[in-house]
Amino acid sequence: MPPTSAAPTGAEPAPPPAVDAHTSLRNALKLGGSLLVTYGIALVMRMVLPRYLGPESFGRYNWADGFSGAFFVLSALGLDVYIRKEVSVRREHASEFFGGTLLLQLALALVLTGGMLWVMRAGGEPPEVQRLALLLGVYQFFFRLNAILAAVLHAREKVDGLSVAHVVMKCIWGGGLVLVLLLGLPLPWLAAPFIGAEVVKAGFLVHLTRAHAGLQFRVDARATAAALLAALPFFLNEAALATNGRVDVSILGLVANKTEVGYYGAIWGIAGMTMLLSPILGWVLLPMMSRAASSSPEEFTRILRRGLEGVITVSVPVTLALALGSETWVRLMIGEAYLPAAPVLRLLAPIFVLTYVATVCGSWLMAASRTWTVTRTSLLAAVLNPALNLLLIPPLLARMGPTGGASATALSLALCEVIVTIILVSAIGSRAYDARSLAVLGKTAGVCAAVTGVHLGLGHVGLDSRDLLRGLARLVVDGTVYLTLILATGAVRRDEVLALVRRVKDRRKPAPSAASPASQEERAA
Repeated sequence: MPPTSAAPTGAEPAPPPAVDAHTSLRNALKLGGSLLVTYGIALVMRMVLPRYLGPESFGRYNWADGFSGAFFVLSALGLDVYIRKEVSVRREHASEFFGGTLLLQLALALVLTGGMLWVMRAGGEPPEVQRLALLLGVYQFFFRLNAILAAVLHAREKVDGLSVAHVVMKCIWGGGLVLVLLLGLPLPWLAAPFIGAEVVKAGFLVHLTRAHAGLQFRVDARATAAALLAALPFFLNEAALATNGRVDVSILGLVANKTEVGYYGAIWGIAGMTMLLSPILGWVLLPMMSRAASSSPEEFTRILRRGLEGVITVSVPVTLALALGSETWVRLMIGEAYLPAAPVLRLLAPIFVLTYVATVCGSWLMAASRTWTVTRTSLLAAVLNPALNLLLIPPLLARMGPTGGASATALSLALCEVIVTIILVSAIGSRAYDARSLAVLGKTAGVCAAVTGVHLGLGHVGLDSRDLLRGLARLVVDGTVYLTLILATGAVRRDEVLALVRRVKDRRKPAPSAASPASQEERAA
C-alpha cells in the first residue's frame, strides 16, 4: 500500500530504517521480564479460580469470556498488526488514522453489545451469565484499544514504560480478583478487576504514546479509510485466529454443557503457560522483520531461520513436560476435581510448538507483503475448527462421558494447528530452514523420544503420577535427562547462548563496521 501522505515532489525517498537486532532483542527481554511477573500473577489466579468456583461455575465464567471475546474481535480492525508492520518504517503514520478508527471502534462496541444481548436472550442464558458477558465486553473494548496503543510503542521500540504498564495492570487485576473471591461477590463481579485494570492501563498508554511516539487524535476520513483497507487482511487473519480460541468454547457450551467448558477452560489455563513467548514474538519480531525486508533480504531470511530454531528450542521442553506430567500438573495446580480432564492437557500440549512455528512463519510472510497467504490460511482454520467441533463433540462426549466434549475441542484445535503450520511452512519453502535448523530439529526429536522412554520406565519402577510427590520427582528426572542430552547432542549451543547474552549486556559498545558471518548469525538469533 502507498503511504497515505505523499512525499514532496522531487524529494528523495527516505532510506529504510536499519535493522538493529540487538535493540529488538533487548526490547524482547524487557517485555519478557515484565511478562514473567504478569504470568506469575496470572498463574496464581489460574490455580485459584477453578478451585474456588468449581467446574460448573468456572465453566459459566469461561463461556462468558469466550462469548464476549468472539464478538469483540470484530472491533480490533487488525490495526495492531498493521501498526507494527507499517509504523515501524513510517514513524508518523499512526496519527493519521488513530482518531477516525477510535470513533469507529466506539460505534462498533455499541452495536456488538446489542448483538450479544440479543443472542444470549434468544439462547436462554441465565441473567447472571448475561450480565457477566456484557461486562466482559466492556473489558474487551479497552483490551483492544490498549493493544493498538501498545503496538505504536512496539513499532517505535519504546517499551520501557510499557513493561511497567503490564506489571501494574496485572497487579490491579490479580488483587481485584482476590478481593471479589474473598467477599464472595456474585459471578458478574469477576469482570470488575478486568475492566479496572484495562482502564488504568489505557490512561497510562495514552500518556506514553503521546510522549514517546507523538501520537495525536486527529480525524481524517481519507486516511482512516486507507488504513482500514490496508489493515483488512490483518483484521481477517486476527478474527480467524480469535475464532479458533473463542468460538470453539461457545460451541462446546452449547452442544455439550458448561461443565465441559469448565474442564476445558481450566486445562487451557495450565497449557497457556507455554504461550509466554507468543506476545513477545508478535510485538518484536514483525517490526524487526519488516525493517529487515526493506533493507537486507539476507538478514531477513536469517532472522526467519534462527527464529524458528529458537522457538523450537524453547517451546519443546515445556510442551514435553506438560504432556508427560499431565496428571501431576492438574493435581498440583487446579485440584483433584479436574483430574478427569488430564488427557485434554496431553492433546493441547503439542499445539503450542506448532503455534510458535506458525507465528514466526506468519510474521515473515506479512513482512514479505504476503499477508493474504496468512489470512487465507487462518480463514480456512476458522471454518474447519467449528466444523470439527460440531462433528467430534457429540460422539466423544457419548463415548468418553465427562471431559469427552473438552477432549473433542482440544483435538479439533490440534488438527487445525497442524494444517495451518504445514501450509505456512510450505508457503515459505526452503527459505524456512537450512542444514543447521534441520539438525537441531532432528536432535531435539531424538532427545524427546529418549526422555519419553525414560519417563515410561520410571513409571514401571514406582515413580508414577498417582502420588503428587512421586510425580514431581519423575518430572525432575525427566528434566535432568532432557537438559543433559540436549547439551550433549549440540541441539542447543551453549557457547552461542553465552555469546549472545554478552552482546546484549554490552549495549553501550559501538557496533562493528563490518560483521563477520558468526556475528551475523548471533544478530539474527
